[in-house]
Amino acid sequence: MEKEVIIPFQSSLQHYLRQLVTQYKSKFRPVLIDFRRMRNPASVELIKSIKNFIESFSLNTSNPQEDAKTVQEFYKNAENSIRSHKLWADQDVDSAMEGLEKYVMTKLFSQTFSSPEDAKIDREISQKMRLLLTFLKPEHLDISEVLWNEASLYHAIKELQRIKAFKAPRSKLLCVMNSCKVIYNLLLSSASKSQAPVILGADEFLPVLIYVVIMANPPQLHSNLKFIELYRREAKLVSEAACCLTHLVSAKTFISELDAKSLSIDEAEFEESMEAARLNDICVHTPLLSGKTCSRCKKPQNSKFFLKELATLV
Repeated sequence: MEKEVIIPFQSSLQHYLRQLVTQYKSKFRPVLIDFRRMRNPASVELIKSIKNFIESFSLNTSNPQEDAKTVQEFYKNAENSIRSHKLWADQDVDSAMEGLEKYVMTKLFSQTFSSPEDAKIDREISQKMRLLLTFLKPEHLDISEVLWNEASLYHAIKELQRIKAFKAPRSKLLCVMNSCKVIYNLLLSSASKSQAPVILGADEFLPVLIYVVIMANPPQLHSNLKFIELYRREAKLVSEAACCLTHLVSAKTFISELDAKSLSIDEAEFEESMEAARLNDICVHTPLLSGKTCSRCKKPQNSKFFLKELATLV
């Protein structure tokens, strides 16, 4: 099972693997222990209200915006109840709320995560990123050679891809934040090694993030970002968390609307490259099995094999 990890800004990548262990032990175990306090008989009424909410919510017809308002209102009421409860009189209420959010949203995940419309957007974005990856280069996004180190961005890519492993909004948001931190740390490192002075800002950070997103092609990117925006506690979508999430949403929007004018590339070259990528595209629904046809999209799973076979019939 995947474990949540927090990567600090300005940390060296050499400590990345160590963070996988130490951050989990120091940051996340207390959350779980604090939430288990609710097993105390004195919290029976609080437990009952949580169960009632989950049961009543499960009966609702799905409406993302209204559902989000309902959940956020529940968070506020639950926090007030916990603050006034004797079991948490001198304890960290925030830890209890983090555990509560994780518990509730894990229970409601199948009902709140992604709609048919969101799934359609996910497929379109994923396909576009897959096509772009066949020819897109850092220079097309005006990324300076000084700031580019593809091998070192491996961890940023992996963090975005880990987002599918979690059901809690906080856990998914941590993947986003970790990826942004890895990128920022690497940019700082690259800039410090440059002989010429380099000023780091959004203009330098966002293009690298966009390229990393395209390389990672995170599963259900749109649905995951929407889920975080709707169901992460509003009080926690501030400061660093809000900044990272906003950057990734901006990257997603840029990719969705991307065309030749968005890049430093000749328009004819862009269209030719996209068309060539489409011709060699592989079905997104099933694993690569040369010569087979997907039952959903009717596309060959290996277009190169298909075109070779077709050539023999002409």
